Amino acid sequence: MVDPATTPLGKMLLDEITPVVMVLRTPLVEESCLKNGLSLVQTLSPFCNFTNIDGQFLYPLTFLSLSLSLVWIFDGAVPVRTASDQPYRLHKFKLRLFYESDIRQPNLELLARAGEKDFSELGSDPPQIDNVVGRSESEILPSWFQIFNKELIHTVSFSDHEAYDHPVACLLVVSSKDEQPISKFVDLFNTNKLPSLLNDGAMDPKIMKHYLLVHDSQDGSSEKATKVLSEMRSTFGPNDCHLLCINSSHDGEIEHQDNPWDSYKSDASPSQRLGCFLNIDDFNEIKDLMQELSSKHIIPYMEQKIRLLNQQVSATRKGFRNQIKNLWWRKGKEDTLDSSNGPMYTFSSIESQIRMLGDYAFMLRDYELALSNYRLISTDYKLDKAWKRYAGVQVASILLSRLLFSLVVIIVILYTAFGLCVSSVIIGSLNATDF
Repeated sequence: MVDPATTPLGKMLLDEITPVVMVLRTPLVEESCLKNGLSLVQTLSPFCNFTNIDGQFLYPLTFLSLSLSLVWIFDGAVPVRTASDQPYRLHKFKLRLFYESDIRQPNLELLARAGEKDFSELGSDPPQIDNVVGRSESEILPSWFQIFNKELIHTVSFSDHEAYDHPVACLLVVSSKDEQPISKFVDLFNTNKLPSLLNDGAMDPKIMKHYLLVHDSQDGSSEKATKVLSEMRSTFGPNDCHLLCINSSHDGEIEHQDNPWDSYKSDASPSQRLGCFLNIDDFNEIKDLMQELSSKHIIPYMEQKIRLLNQQVSATRKGFRNQIKNLWWRKGKEDTLDSSNGPMYTFSSIESQIRMLGDYAFMLRDYELALSNYRLISTDYKLDKAWKRYAGVQVASILLSRLLFSLVVIIVILYTAFGLCVSSVIIGSLNATDF
């Protein structure tokens, strides 16, 4: 099997086809985070990318004001079992955090704006052959190509036809300064501001919830926050609640070498030192929070979800008898609309369950299980004339096939799905990216 991390497109897939966590927070939480020139999501995001999720988390940091270097090193990786109970280890994992207001399909004009940027490289002379030979593909690719890819992915995100961007968990965050914090947690999720994916029936609103209480150390002792945490655990469960203390540096003189928030500098004022109130204890707490959320909550939840979905799909759709029954029923339908989107599938429909099973397996790197379910649902979408969903599942199958099989197998799959002309174009694109 090709290691996707060795190619530019593969790296992009590992970054983008990862679980999404929806973040709901109160204004006071954001107020505490902004003291560091960062939003809550920006504060947490650098700690969501793991080389070994339950193993190596290597991030060197130097706090100049403390003259102290810190390196976190762990051994091993998270053990995961496939739907058929075969063990494997997950060495790379990433979470993507989004506010509820950002979980929506963006305006397609964003893609056009990407083309309006100054791509001066387009008008420059091509590189000399001597300068190209021996260099890696990532070094050769022009910067505009990477920008275009990111913009393209952004414009097709949060669609109802695939579950990659559907939140697998919800992180509800309340400040210790909030009045009646328990009620705040309840109110955060019971609002009319939740994403349309939840309100329109595209995804199950009963997603996993994790409750986070943020205490700003500049507001005084954490004694009150500790009492609130005990009340939270009594209300929401002892394993789903967490206390995070931040801003432990009261003078704001902390300066980080190899600052993990450097990518957000363009969003901050020139005089703002990002993370200036976060000291070594804050770093440890944030790191521990995100690692525990990933390894002890989200990954086990997804693993259990895959097993349950696989049992349902096996009972209703797999096997010769079930396939004949499904084919007979679909061919007898006369009211199917021949449109670009086809019929509406709710999250509880067997079609959505199969697609979700494939997408969850993809995100946990069980590529064979994902591919088998994409192939299973492909016929359903084709018979239902749900062309958008059919195209989406074919694209996912092609990407997985490139990871699992040789180019010869992919040619057969493409020819079966799209015919000779379209297959030739797609194969040419795959070769161009060396994926």
